[in-house]
Amino acid sequence: MAKAAVKKVRVTAKQVAEHRAGSKRDLSPKWDNCETWTADAYLKHFREAMQYYNLNHSGKDLKPQVINWMGRNGYTKEQIKLFKDTKDWRSSVTMGAIASCLNRGMMPVRADFNNGKSTALWLGERIKEVIIDGEKDIAEAEVVEKTAAPMINIQERLREAAAKMTAEIEDSIEKYQTDPDAFDPKEFKIISVLKGKGAKAAHARIIKTFYERDLAELEELASGKGCEQLREGYSHRTKKQIRKLIDFYTEVMSACDMLAEEAKVTRKPRKVKAVSKDKLVSKLKFKKTDDSLKLVSINPTDIIGSKELWIYNTKTRKLGKYVAEDFQDLAIKGTTIINFSANKSVQKTLRKPTEQMKAFKDAGKVALRKFLEDINAVDTKMNGRINADIILLKVA
Repeated sequence: MAKAAVKKVRVTAKQVAEHRAGSKRDLSPKWDNCETWTADAYLKHFREAMQYYNLNHSGKDLKPQVINWMGRNGYTKEQIKLFKDTKDWRSSVTMGAIASCLNRGMMPVRADFNNGKSTALWLGERIKEVIIDGEKDIAEAEVVEKTAAPMINIQERLREAAAKMTAEIEDSIEKYQTDPDAFDPKEFKIISVLKGKGAKAAHARIIKTFYERDLAELEELASGKGCEQLREGYSHRTKKQIRKLIDFYTEVMSACDMLAEEAKVTRKPRKVKAVSKDKLVSKLKFKKTDDSLKLVSINPTDIIGSKELWIYNTKTRKLGKYVAEDFQDLAIKGTTIINFSANKSVQKTLRKPTEQMKAFKDAGKVALRKFLEDINAVDTKMNGRINADIILLKVA
């Protein structure tokens, strides 16, 4: 008689979490009498302990264990506070796992383990790095503490919003921890998830920092250059399983970079603020009045946007006219007239300035069109420069 097929029940990450929450027993690995164990037994227990903490806890969960270890090992209250005030995500699972093991009786140094290197010394170096990297976190906390009415600054708001957007990413990591063999890093469309959450470039840059350290740690491990503690921490994972997690974190990094790049493309160009006419003519030097010829200059701001400008040089006795280039207006740059036609802009020397300038002032628009042509003198080209001898006569 054929046996009925046994139906496989898939345990979800949610069920695992609920089971953990409902259990009141302390299942943390114990290290009682570990000094009597053989080298193989000691190493095996260490690997199982690291696997337990990796599967059951996050860095945030285990941060109190690190603080507890610091208190037991001569750290000052100030040093402990500095570490405690850093962001929780800076304390890695590996740090927390090592601290937990040491707190429960693991030997800091053993000759036949980790080449006789001190596990406590390794943890101390990591704590020092976290404190240095988290100086900005502490500074932000102090500002908030000193403020009479505490307010969350923009960066903190962004970080909180970014953290909420990583729920699916964290769920995916949980799935990996539950069943790394069935985990497929290509299954999760990170870019679609983040866009669906409304993630912007600023959020993406922050989300990237959440996973950079883990990715760097895994890449160091995969390269074969990882320290003994790191190798032991992931000894329960095969190379293929580690590669899957590296691919997943790399996809997260790529998605964040893509969001940042897209923002550059879609960003509206910055609108250039128009410079006032008064500022444009501020450096222009000209002669305001000439008593002998009874001439008074116009306001130089009238030149900007005009098509013609008449000038008179009281020193050289030259009367000239600037004519704008086709489809352009006259403008001022520093002490110079710009956008004028070199061929059409000419000047002539007046032989009888008093009479000729009186006639100029009395001339209408029609008479001015041929005013220069009727002067019996040689044309010379204009160079655009205005100086303290020049009267600005009129614009058109």
